[in-house]
Amino acid sequence: MGKLFWKIFLGFSLTLLVSVAGVGGAIYLNERSATGEEGFLRDRRADFVVGIAANALQYGGEAGAKALFETWPGQRTPTVLVIDQHNQDILGRTVKPDTLRQAIEALEHIPPIPSVRRVQASNGNEYTLFVPATSADSAGPPRYNLQLQIFIALLASLLFSAGFAVYLSRPIKLLRKASRKLAEGDLSTRVSPELNRRNDELTELGEDFDYMATRLQTLLDAQRLLLHDVSHELRSPVARMRLAVGLAQQQPDKLASALSRIERETERLDELLGQMLTLSRLESGIGSEGSENLNLNDLLATIVQDANFEAQSMGSSIQFHAPQEIMLQGHYELLRRAFENIIRNALKYNKAGETIEVSIKKDDKSLIVEVRDHGPGLPEAEIANVFQPFYRVAGTDKPGSMGYGLGLAIAKRAIERHQGSIELSNCSDGGLCVRCLFPAST
Repeated sequence: MGKLFWKIFLGFSLTLLVSVAGVGGAIYLNERSATGEEGFLRDRRADFVVGIAANALQYGGEAGAKALFETWPGQRTPTVLVIDQHNQDILGRTVKPDTLRQAIEALEHIPPIPSVRRVQASNGNEYTLFVPATSADSAGPPRYNLQLQIFIALLASLLFSAGFAVYLSRPIKLLRKASRKLAEGDLSTRVSPELNRRNDELTELGEDFDYMATRLQTLLDAQRLLLHDVSHELRSPVARMRLAVGLAQQQPDKLASALSRIERETERLDELLGQMLTLSRLESGIGSEGSENLNLNDLLATIVQDANFEAQSMGSSIQFHAPQEIMLQGHYELLRRAFENIIRNALKYNKAGETIEVSIKKDDKSLIVEVRDHGPGLPEAEIANVFQPFYRVAGTDKPGSMGYGLGLAIAKRAIERHQGSIELSNCSDGGLCVRCLFPAST
């Protein structure tokens, strides 16, 4: 058992022990006060029945007292001893000398004790009335030994405390064990199946633990996949550079073409490393400094103008529609990279001769930047996956335009850094529509 078990067990045990001791002490003192040291009962019921018997004896004599006891309601009559001048009970019941002596002495007690009385009957004789302490009739139900009652109460208290301590400490012990397994690398560890039947706050804690474990598993899997993809993407240009170097060494007359290949691969590596650095800075929360009030029309117009040079070589064009001037509070470089990646991605997959539309509109709730191409679109099952780093949909890349799968990942994180969101949808007449939504107050 752990420390928490003993803390709970001892805490509840002490509380219950104090309660039992208090109740037991009160019962003991009540019995002492009810019985008294004189040897006869001093509770209210004894006072009541002695008073009734005294009235019957005073006004009806012995016959009246006997008639009262014979007609007493219920199955049992109260044991009120009525002692005559001969120290005998009028009903012939046995009277212990010590009990009688104590009753006679109690008649001199100050203050007087109501449950012990001396009455003069109508015939002139005096009688002493009292209820002996051994009477079960006046005391009600049989009284068990006080020590036995306290022992049973203490045993029940200890059992309850132990059970309750186990009930509370077991899920914590389970969570501790699961945390260790998680720390040792077992990311499949879950605790909710064992805690669901409790239906309390500890169940919610177990669900939070499982959510944390799931998130850790997802992040570590993504990290492993990212490392795999990075190593794969870096290996290809490095291998081509090594081939170019080997070719230049073996065939000096092809040195110029080898250097040209090395230069292109170096540019590809530089572009890849730049995008990876941008993605890393966005995921770590770096890069949102330097927020300013931007003219979104000018930013998009500049990007569209630069992209149109590439579009013209493909026989396409990019049109920009902005019915009004729109200002946006944000980071210029992050937004430029986001929109440039989206527009260049649309240009890469757009059909030759088709026009790409870029537009801005604003309503009371949101600001929307929309980029629409006329390419093949995306399978519905792949739409959510294209925002993962290095993810590429099989069969969609054009020959000679293989990307790294980082553009949309960077765009999504940059837009989310500005409290926005990005949505992809296939157009009914073909092509892909990318909608970037920002709060109108941004």
